[in-house]
Amino acid sequence: MRPLFLAVLVLALCNGDAQVAFDLNRPSALFVLPAELHEVSALTDVDARTVACLQDEDATLYLLDAATGRITGKHAFGPPGDMEGLTRVGEEYYALRSDGLVYRMHLGTGSAQVLDTFRVRLPQDNLEGLGHDERMRRLIIAPKGVAKGGPEDRGQRALFAYDLSERKLLPEPVMRLSVEDIVVMARDAGIRVPTRTTPKGREVPAVKLRFSSVAIDPINDHHYLLSAMDRLLLVVDRNGRFITLHQLDASVFPKPEGITFLPDGTLLINSEGKDARPVLARFERER
Repeated sequence: MRPLFLAVLVLALCNGDAQVAFDLNRPSALFVLPAELHEVSALTDVDARTVACLQDEDATLYLLDAATGRITGKHAFGPPGDMEGLTRVGEEYYALRSDGLVYRMHLGTGSAQVLDTFRVRLPQDNLEGLGHDERMRRLIIAPKGVAKGGPEDRGQRALFAYDLSERKLLPEPVMRLSVEDIVVMARDAGIRVPTRTTPKGREVPAVKLRFSSVAIDPINDHHYLLSAMDRLLLVVDRNGRFITLHQLDASVFPKPEGITFLPDGTLLINSEGKDARPVLARFERER
């Protein structure tokens, strides 16, 4: 076992915050979203009672009542496109298209005022996750695509940051994660890891961790990374140390796409409908 990995593992397992503050198996409320949000993507907080989301392929920002799931407003901001990421920074909103185009906007009446656009270029393609690191004043970008190269390269996941003060992409990832190490740490923490059987009959981990959304817990600074394709929620601390890995219920979240926190720490996750209806789930913080 590599010394660095061993040190990280010991720190993770000794971490007193190793359990998340939510019962992720039991949403405190589950709202069925309107049919027009069947392919809902992204999620961000607006205020203590409101969240915002996008509809994939439609550059329109939807406001939702976080206590009912009802649409309370719509704000168009651009031509159709594969819109995947959304986050709020103060009074402004940033929306990420999968090819790296970012819209910076302010909400008006019935439409959004686009203040400017810029493009982020990363080694990985298919950019989906977008969050706001208020403490460091930067956007966090979590690519769904993986790095090119051999198996070791393809097993690495990286988070990137766009500096809001300097208005530029930082040249190096702000966090690097190993899928293999995460699987080991999850199992050592007693967490069941999903598996699949290979054509040769071997049972191997079925963990892709290709991120569709990222959010930072305002209470403890943990980073929540959502992988829609395997319905996994990875929680790490700011330094990338493992906290937990949770398999979301497929009957509730057929394709979880967005995650955010309200200012009081309430957690919300949305899911595309696929063969059912799109939903917004609310998780109250355990006191």
